[in-house]
Amino acid sequence: MKKVFSVLFSMVLAFTIGSPVFAAKENDIMEALKLIEKTNKEIDEKIEKAVKKADQLQEEYLYEVRKIEEGDTVVKLNKEIGKVQSDLSKAKNDAKKEEKYYEKLSKLESKLAKEEAKIANKMFEIRQEIDAISGQIMSGEKDSKKLEGKIEKLKGKLDKKDEKSKEKTDKYTKELEKLIEDIYNETIKMSADTIAKASKKGVIAECSWQLVRFADRWEWIDPVRVVKM
Repeated sequence: MKKVFSVLFSMVLAFTIGSPVFAAKENDIMEALKLIEKTNKEIDEKIEKAVKKADQLQEEYLYEVRKIEEGDTVVKLNKEIGKVQSDLSKAKNDAKKEEKYYEKLSKLESKLAKEEAKIANKMFEIRQEIDAISGQIMSGEKDSKKLEGKIEKLKGKLDKKDEKSKEKTDKYTKELEKLIEDIYNETIKMSADTIAKASKKGVIAECSWQLVRFADRWEWIDPVRVVKM
């Protein structure tokens, strides 16, 4: 951004001094160019903050979804394992620390395996129960409506994760969309105000759209570009 501005600035000065086309004084032009540079810097800073906030929202969302899908305990254990593995890699030249971290890692991995097995067994038991009730219905058992009701309840346990994940996704989507909308509206107003002020000083400028990534979305944001003096 700064390189582009400095090139434009040099070109503008070369063609402006002594030109009869525009009545703006040199100091007005300088003020307008400084205002444009200041606005662009502020827009860049706001974009940078918004991008960081969007990445944070996405990270928190993915973490929450993982907790729903894998279970809170599994996610926490995986996080602890990751930290211990990182510490272990930093303690390569310290035998005592290595031994300590290997021991801790082994215990965490053992806990993780048990927790994952517990979840898998729970899901397996629910599916087995659904299959058993379905078999009863197929065999012509009289109270089929009651049995169907039991199946729906069991399926609801399996679908509960999907519902929770959807809630988290909807929340994340709304927050991200608001963040993008806010930065878009704020920066376009900043650009419009600066363009209007620069015009009064004899400098014609316009929005110079740039594509910015906000987490998993892309949006056009509008710094200011000098067109002519």
